[in-house]
Order: sequence, then structure tokens, then C-alpha cells
Amino acid sequence: MKKVFFDTWGWVAIAHKDDANHKKVFLYYKDFLIKKGIPVTTDFILAETITLLRGRTDPKGVGLFIDTILDAVKEERILLERIDERRWERAWEMSKRFSDKPYISFFDFSSFVIMKSLGISEVVTADRHFEEAGLGFRKLF
Repeated sequence: MKKVFFDTWGWVAIAHKDDANHKKVFLYYKDFLIKKGIPVTTDFILAETITLLRGRTDPKGVGLFIDTILDAVKEERILLERIDERRWERAWEMSKRFSDKPYISFFDFSSFVIMKSLGISEVVTADRHFEEAGLGFRKLF
């Protein structure tokens, strides 16, 4: 089964019907699931997604969206990776190695760690930092 990393940008585009990218990202997501693809994300990404969606949409809708993701995690249709102490430290070390790129967020570094450890190269995002890091990642939007 193909695994693709879903960044905050992707989840927000899927959940927020007024997002300029909603239609194309939602259609990609739907097709990806039909083809039995496995979305991969992290607890950090979901936390950031909740924060952004609560500020832009109805909090009840945010709850339903996140609960749907968490149900899919329980059913093993979405892989939710946790940023534990070891991964956090690896992200911190990576952020120090990329000191010449201060615009890359710690959230992104934690995502890079997960993607590298799981051998995932594609990411549902428009965030150019995934490609600018030069780690072999390819953004899908």
C-alpha cells in the first residue's frame, strides 16, 4: 500500500470548504483512499491543523473532522505517528543542521524525521520547504 505524508496544509484544504485548494485536494484524498493508499501524519500536524481550523471554521465541524481522522487511525486507515522524545531530539538536531534555513518550522523538521524514517517521499502540501530541504521529498500540490 502506498503511503503519502499529509501536512497541515493538506488537512486544512480537505476540511475547509472555502479553502482555495479544497476541491482538488479533497478529490485527490478521496481517490487516494479508494486506491487503498495510507495517509500518514503526526500528532504535531494534527495539533497545528486543529489550531488553524478552529480560527477559520466552525469549532463543531473541526471536532467532527478530527474525530473522523482519529476513527480512521483506530481502524488503521490512517497512520498517526507520535513525536516522542527520540523523534523530537532528531528534529532538533536536524533544525540545527539547517540553521541556514531559519524559515523552516520545527513542525516541518518533525515531519521530515517521520518521512525519512518511514521512507516516504511524497507529501500533500504546497509548502515549498519540503523540497527546499533537499531531502528528496516531493510536494504534490
